[in-house]
Amino acid sequence: MPGPIDRTTTAPEIARANAQAPEADNAHAAVRWNLRRNIAMKPRVFMLHIGAAASISCAIGVGFCIAGYPLVLAFCACQALALLAAMVHYAVHALDGEQLVLTGEALEVRCTRGFRSHTVRLDPCWTRLECTAGAEPPTLCSGRTRVPVAVYLAEPQRRRFAAEFGRMLAGARMPGTVDRTPGTADCTS
Repeated sequence: MPGPIDRTTTAPEIARANAQAPEADNAHAAVRWNLRRNIAMKPRVFMLHIGAAASISCAIGVGFCIAGYPLVLAFCACQALALLAAMVHYAVHALDGEQLVLTGEALEVRCTRGFRSHTVRLDPCWTRLECTAGAEPPTLCSGRTRVPVAVYLAEPQRRRFAAEFGRMLAGARMPGTVDRTPGTADCTS
């Protein structure tokens, strides 16, 4: 599936792995979802665009300074600094997202927001995925622990992820009772 949802193990591969590994210790293969921001530009292109905007603004400011209006150059320099701050903020948050790893006995969620990263381990038997009809992202709930996931995905991608993840989570609770092929169930409960 192209785009921000990157699963490293597909459902047919899981079915084959389960069929090939009948031992009780390896009953479930790990399934991984990487839910990241959709970054459209390469970093070099982004920096060139920001640099071009700042240099054009400063060139205009220098032209006005030569004409006798130095205050315009000061405002153009402030604009260039604001562009630099926006670029740094964008670069810090470029890799924000979640990584979910589901095995038969554990669900590990690693959330990255800027320089902060935290990992939560949940028991799949006691974890549920809550989806709201609004613009809120789906939330993994286990007791008092609540972890929002798929924060940076668009609504159709969230529904697709929630349907697939819910099916895989149910399969981790009761092995062999759930069809593990991806589908398009709706997540508006």
